[in-house]
Amino acid sequence: MLFKHLIIMSLVLISFCLAEEIGIAPEIGIDDSFLGQQISLDLTFKDESGQPITLAEAGEGRPIILALVYYNCTSICNPFLNAIVDVINHSPSGFLPGDKYNVVAVSFDPKEDHAIAALKKQSYFNLFEGKKDLPQSSFRFLTGDSSAIRQLTESVGFRYAPDQADGFMHASSLIIISPSGIISRYIRGLSFLPVEIMVSVTNAMEGRWAPTVKKIVQFCFAEEPDGRGYYFDFLKVAGVIILFSILFTVVVLTTLLRRKKTAPELETKDA
Repeated sequence: MLFKHLIIMSLVLISFCLAEEIGIAPEIGIDDSFLGQQISLDLTFKDESGQPITLAEAGEGRPIILALVYYNCTSICNPFLNAIVDVINHSPSGFLPGDKYNVVAVSFDPKEDHAIAALKKQSYFNLFEGKKDLPQSSFRFLTGDSSAIRQLTESVGFRYAPDQADGFMHASSLIIISPSGIISRYIRGLSFLPVEIMVSVTNAMEGRWAPTVKKIVQFCFAEEPDGRGYYFDFLKVAGVIILFSILFTVVVLTTLLRRKKTAPELETKDA
């Protein structure tokens, strides 16, 4: 009975931290059932100067933070790319693109060419605060033909469709790719935590993959008052541990008391 209670409490705690919506693969959105699968790093695109480049070359042997966008987007692509710049600006100096990982933005609009990609790259490089020495190769803005785009988007579960305004309906998610091409993690949304990026990239370096840890990270870490970083929220985590310890103690004591009450009844029946 004791172990039954512990298992139930553990499942409740894990569900609270990791619960994600489960449903049928969307027609438009991110299908993260591709997690752990391998993509081809030999797919060839065009870099900002119009030269051919494979995903492997863009990654330079590091984990890739892949951002699927289109550069003329008037909806979520700009906030999405801004969020990438923001998380880099708030990351520690020892964990930046060009060192631990590379960021690769790929346009899924085959009509866009390297010229607009170059303009987009320059505009975002101007947003880095005190990190203007980032290597140009650490944050790529690529374009490609419809075949390469289709192969990439299908291999990572990225589903989109044209809209009536000559644009696209789509979702946003960082897709963390290991140096060997394994999809290591999806990080959804329009804001990201430096700690989450660090954990995800580290796992990708080691060839590990796992569901998003955003809920756990958001629970365990809090933002500095000056907005310059994050710290481990010891009081909050300690509070949860203490609460769990109290629940554990209550379960143990309850189980022992029930056993004591049951023992005399058994002795009476034997007599």
